[in-house]
Amino acid sequence: MASYKSNQKHLRFVLDSGRSPSYITGVGERMSNPPSEYDTGPLTERVMAYRGRNARYFNLARKVALCSEQSDYKHGAVLVKGGSVLNTSCNKNRLVSFGSRFCTEHDGIATLHAELGAILGIERSITEGASLYVARIGKDHGFRLSKPCPMCTAAMNHVGIKRVYWSIDNHNCGMGRP
Repeated sequence: MASYKSNQKHLRFVLDSGRSPSYITGVGERMSNPPSEYDTGPLTERVMAYRGRNARYFNLARKVALCSEQSDYKHGAVLVKGGSVLNTSCNKNRLVSFGSRFCTEHDGIATLHAELGAILGIERSITEGASLYVARIGKDHGFRLSKPCPMCTAAMNHVGIKRVYWSIDNHNCGMGRP
């Protein structure tokens, strides 16, 4: 049995003989996500349970995600600063030119991701230092992995988002800097 502990304190995965890696979070829950899900986007600083204010914002992001027109991937985002909700958005299947600035050629076209919708049209002076909560819900309305893609991470960094929180499963969420 080989084990690997990342440079973050709260996330590690264990390799058993012949089986795919399973992730163990700091709160003792197991996840079975492929390692590639954690290779791009913001660096995972912390994995934590949904509690208090985080639970409130993630429940709001879940409600926003239900408004998405997508059938498979329903994402919702909530932009928060100083305890106040500034904006919300869900993913939509339409081209957004702002996102194209942060795409590479192999990424394809930039559709309106929930993260982009939450920050579009808001001045940088307002978004600077804000936090963004991103949730993906499955067909059973439970949380699924919603780590922001490289395009959204670059856009969040451009507008000055301080922290981003994303859903991992029904018990855990991740937190990092874009």
